[in-house]
Amino acid sequence: MRVELLEKILKKKDKIREYLQQNIEKINEEEIKSKWTAYNPNPKPIHHLAADGSFYQKSYLGFSLIVFAGYAENTNPNSENISSFTIGDIFPTVIKKTEHVKTLATLFMFLCEAKALLYLAKKEKPNFIIFDGTITSRFIIPFPLSNWFTDNEVESQINTIVNELFKENIEKIKETDLYFLRDDIIKSIFTKLESPRKDYIEATVSKFAYYEYLYTLYNIFKLEHKPLIIGLAKTSTGTDILNHSLPDIKLFLNYIDELGYSESVEQNLEKLKTSLGELQLIDDKIFSFLYELNIESFYAKYTLKNAINLVEVYQNPDFGTIKKEDILDYLADMDYLGYNYPFKLKKVDNEVRITSSDFEFIEKQFGLEFSITGREAL
Repeated sequence: MRVELLEKILKKKDKIREYLQQNIEKINEEEIKSKWTAYNPNPKPIHHLAADGSFYQKSYLGFSLIVFAGYAENTNPNSENISSFTIGDIFPTVIKKTEHVKTLATLFMFLCEAKALLYLAKKEKPNFIIFDGTITSRFIIPFPLSNWFTDNEVESQINTIVNELFKENIEKIKETDLYFLRDDIIKSIFTKLESPRKDYIEATVSKFAYYEYLYTLYNIFKLEHKPLIIGLAKTSTGTDILNHSLPDIKLFLNYIDELGYSESVEQNLEKLKTSLGELQLIDDKIFSFLYELNIESFYAKYTLKNAINLVEVYQNPDFGTIKKEDILDYLADMDYLGYNYPFKLKKVDNEVRITSSDFEFIEKQFGLEFSITGREAL
């Protein structure tokens, strides 16, 4: 570090300490506690399924490479057998705006996670499904735009092709395959495009993946055996309950010692994601269901460890409201060895994680280990 920068940092030391100690705004401890209900969970086993995903992406000079996967694992307290399912793939792309590579990789990862979850849920019929992370984050991921891939105006043409292909294949998309990468889909895109350039094809494939993803989520929430579905997150930036600049989860962590749960906030997807309207062009039934999907979110502390999680619950209108106490009882039964979230999700995360050494191996298989990224010339 340069001495000039270090001197400036040290001069601001006291101000930064004050900021980090939260002295900027007045915190009313009693107000925070008034939003919290004490509850000591009674751990209860339940047949549950947890899912997670992983990706690794790297941009080279002129192209990017994305590797992605989803994994689901089923545990039934009445059986010693643990079943699982994995799905994943690789996607090379000439995407021009490389700042969107991570967004695209996240979409593909979410799709794999949803596909793995749906397949195993249909097979095992668990009573309790857990997403690692919030449910709402699955819906607010950006809609892929053609200008990520090309500066030419092809958005309208691509939208028309995607709409046609999705309607033609909607029943087949329920299959386990990642349909957006099937050879027959890519071949159809190739023949329908006026100019079948690589970047046009990839822009169309990515849009198709987005629709496939939303449709997979729709089928998860419409599972016939109607499981309890929650999302569980270790972090949150939400301020809806306490209305401070600091996130609610931070304030509850600092001022709440008791096990229990906070007040709830209702999340409606219509307020969170206006681009869901794109789906109305394909299937009004799916569009209406997703727009009316209501998610209840609250903060929970269900172990003696110093941790609070954000819990999002899909309140299925086909049966009564799920009590927070029941959810805490189930989560407390899964907690293990002091992890800040269920051991199940930690294990699932380990199973699906794509590491840097994994990607280095993949690079070698494709002869990319010495390919320049564009930074080497600096």
